[in-house]
Amino acid sequence: MTPPTEDSFLLLKPDALERGLADHAVDAVRRAGLTVTGRVPLRLTESQVAGIYPQVDPEQRPLTAGIIRRYLIGRPAEYVRVSGRDACARVVEVKTALRRELSDVLYGNLAHSPDTPDQAASQLLVLSGHGPRAVFTPGPRPWHGWSQERIEAALDVWAADAAEVGTRRPTRWSPLEATQGPVVRVAVPRRWVIAFDDIAAFLARLAGRDDPGFAVRATLAALYDRDGLPLEAPTAARADALVAQVTGFGLEATPAVGTDSSQRVARSGTR
Repeated sequence: MTPPTEDSFLLLKPDALERGLADHAVDAVRRAGLTVTGRVPLRLTESQVAGIYPQVDPEQRPLTAGIIRRYLIGRPAEYVRVSGRDACARVVEVKTALRRELSDVLYGNLAHSPDTPDQAASQLLVLSGHGPRAVFTPGPRPWHGWSQERIEAALDVWAADAAEVGTRRPTRWSPLEATQGPVVRVAVPRRWVIAFDDIAAFLARLAGRDDPGFAVRATLAALYDRDGLPLEAPTAARADALVAQVTGFGLEATPAVGTDSSQRVARSGTR
């Protein structure tokens, strides 16, 4: 059965435009056998971002929503309209290939595309400015004991150096201190399904840190740092317990022994 003709799009995010990758991405779309029917530059509004990421509830995922807001809203972007047989699936393939070929450490996904024709139709409506008005900011209710004001302030501090840190290999997101002794290195699996915010809250609790800024940086370290997030384990027994907690949560944990005082870790508050 011949796949149906569909309309879809590839949204080129600010980092793709800043790196001059727009034409390269459009060429990749054409090589996939799709027809480019339009290229529309824009600066995304809060409503548009909310429409593109309906799965991100700011009340439940304020860290993710805050990072996305700072990354996307008001910055130059471009969406490339396409048409063709089985267009949605083929644009997803193009997006995946571009990420594999060109991604940096942070925000290396460069582009967004819908997964289904229904998503494409609704999101194209949003991008054209005719979608429903929506908000992408959490209300005043605290999240995991942190006020929204405190979360936003921590994200502002993080964002101030994110662009510079996020383009280095290896990155160094860990909030580190010097120590000796056993260390457990925590990493997010390559194929991860746990929400960023849930990982952040878990790591902050695990390290005994009442700090949303720590939670964000610790999660980015577990995602992107070459050695993951190193957590202090004062004893071998504590290291074993940390490994069990981390793997039970669904992350990866590797014990390593610190050999001198230069071993840098995120100190655990549970001794």
